[in-house]
Amino acid sequence: MDDVPFLFVNTVLHCLNSESLAAPRLLAHPLWSSVAEEHYGKRKDYAFHLIKHFNANQITMQHLLEEGHTDPEQWLRSDKTYLRVRELWFNVILSRSAPEITLEEALQWSLRMAPYLNDLNEIILFHLGGKKERFDFLWKRPCHTLSYYNYFEDTSVLRWHLQNNDRLKSTNTCLFSYDDVRDLLPLCAEKRLTWEMTFPLNSNNLNSVKTWQGDAQWDEIYPTVPAQPEKGMAFYEDEHIRKEFLWSSRGPSFFTVTWK
Repeated sequence: MDDVPFLFVNTVLHCLNSESLAAPRLLAHPLWSSVAEEHYGKRKDYAFHLIKHFNANQITMQHLLEEGHTDPEQWLRSDKTYLRVRELWFNVILSRSAPEITLEEALQWSLRMAPYLNDLNEIILFHLGGKKERFDFLWKRPCHTLSYYNYFEDTSVLRWHLQNNDRLKSTNTCLFSYDDVRDLLPLCAEKRLTWEMTFPLNSNNLNSVKTWQGDAQWDEIYPTVPAQPEKGMAFYEDEHIRKEFLWSSRGPSFFTVTWK
């Protein structure tokens, strides 16, 4: 393992976080395994939360492996050599430990955080509160997964990521009927996307699932509502697509489409 050229490893780690290489570069003859061990051992990953609940706004930082929140000002002042922001949240649940701020203050805080949001694994969006354009510099960012659970706004956020986000591999949303998103499906196929939809099982949602059936022979498999049996699965796969319907009468149900 240590025979791998250090310059190669140096380049890889530079792509991950250039600032974190300052200390390893001081070593006379570093083995790449020791560089990687130090790099990952000291790394801390965070989530940036923009919270909007009616007229109340909050900004928080949360360590992904620890409880509680970190003050954004404290985070910005800290040594960020080994810090990364990996998740961006647009949330609606207020935090008891964070002060309320104005919309303009939330905007200014978001602008200050923007330079540190270039290596996102996931964007989780519940609600933009009608401020989609003002905060587009946040949600218009590359990420591997887009979780979009907004029932009340259009699909323009999802469309933007399908058209512009080259890193996008998967998306999680509420349930859409096939006809509602038909025009987005060629983009999904182009990206070989995995799209998981989460929903409670009821007659309306079951009808929406049926719009995705296509060539799948599921007519004798679908549950009745109220669901009998309590849990079940329907699966279909061909050379272009894979569909899976997991239902539960006591918890969330899932419909997942993967384009090959």
